[in-house]
Amino acid sequence: MENVSQAFVKKLYDMTGEVFEQRITEKARECFADYLFVTLAGCTTYKNRYESYLTENRVKGDCRVFGQSLTADIRTAAMINAFSAHVLELDDSHRVAMTHLGAPIFSALLAVAEAYERSTDDLLHAAVVGYEAAVRLANAVQPGHKKRGFHVSGTCCTVGCAMGIASMLRFSEEEMRNVLSAAVTSAAGLLGVASGSSEQKPYNTANAAAAGVSAALYGRYFTGADDILNGARGFFEAETKAARPAQLFAEGYAIEGIYQKLYAACRHCHAPMEAMLKMRGSVGTRADDVERIEVQTYDLAIAGHDHTVISGISAAKQSIPYGVTAAYLYGDCGPEAFTEERIFAPQAATLIKKVTVREDPALTALVPSKRAAVVTVTLKDGTQLSERVDYAKGEPENPITKEEFEQKFLGLSHRAGLTHEQVRGMMHTIQTCGSEPVGALLRQLHL
Repeated sequence: MENVSQAFVKKLYDMTGEVFEQRITEKARECFADYLFVTLAGCTTYKNRYESYLTENRVKGDCRVFGQSLTADIRTAAMINAFSAHVLELDDSHRVAMTHLGAPIFSALLAVAEAYERSTDDLLHAAVVGYEAAVRLANAVQPGHKKRGFHVSGTCCTVGCAMGIASMLRFSEEEMRNVLSAAVTSAAGLLGVASGSSEQKPYNTANAAAAGVSAALYGRYFTGADDILNGARGFFEAETKAARPAQLFAEGYAIEGIYQKLYAACRHCHAPMEAMLKMRGSVGTRADDVERIEVQTYDLAIAGHDHTVISGISAAKQSIPYGVTAAYLYGDCGPEAFTEERIFAPQAATLIKKVTVREDPALTALVPSKRAAVVTVTLKDGTQLSERVDYAKGEPENPITKEEFEQKFLGLSHRAGLTHEQVRGMMHTIQTCGSEPVGALLRQLHL
């Protein structure tokens, strides 16, 4: 009789040979486009540091690193690209799993596809499998996994990267079982790395990509644990108090639940930010007009996201009070709202002290089906306005429009110095690519 790990691998192995319906493939293409533009913009943030890492450590290889003239080995290229993809906090995620997918999974798949000369169609098919593995595993351990301090983008996405690669390279079912075992024991990532002035939150997605590559390409050759997920020393027992293995085999495709982001902050901040954006025209734009701002939301959104002391850009991206402050003052929650000039502006320093965040048990009870927030603004003249958001922009229930996608991509590409004509040409290329090798696609996109 199959154990849980074997049954999960069989499901993923069977998907490798499956012909997906067009809507699934197009969702993967949408995620791929979002990943490319987010990474293209993100790679400019630490460009000089990446170059120093590559040169000082004498990294050699043929795989593309976004924003660099230097190339790298498969593992390093996947690592740096995944770091860049998460820097701006604009990469895709999943509401129930609470994990970022595109940053690690596409970074790992791109590096391997370029090295092994796989096509864009192969890449997109493997992405569906990789997203499936990561989301389903995360759904099985959340929310207890997060409550124990683990960053699921580092843990479960290591598995997503590895299983996506195994699918793309058409490993046998036995080899995929070996890969799962290697990936699970490689899985790592703590939420503590996202606190204070730390710049290392993207390191968890970077490590997931690199570890996923190693687990797939090396782990396939060695017999793995019989049941790495279950049992007294397995993943479920170690990583959460209340695993739900049935989530591994739920109906549907996990990738259909993916959301894209318009606001450059942690997703727990998005519902409050969007609520404030909706009220902005009615409550003014000056900090001195405000008596207080109260945010009510669910419990998991509060710990690590209610701080009003902002030490830098990374801390601002994790702060509900700053996100609400930016929405009120600037009417903008994109990357430009998270510059040091705006974060440390006198008005921002004044307003953020007036923001409080507290749990509403009724909203906590809605998780994971909704991750909602209610924002109430009280002005000094006694005026009080309130707005509730159940589904932040980008969720399947509140999708981003084609026009909003285009504006997101144009804004991101502006950071990389591209013209509108170049961006639209890239978008067309991404929408129509298929059988050509991934390396050729990257050259065509000038990445």
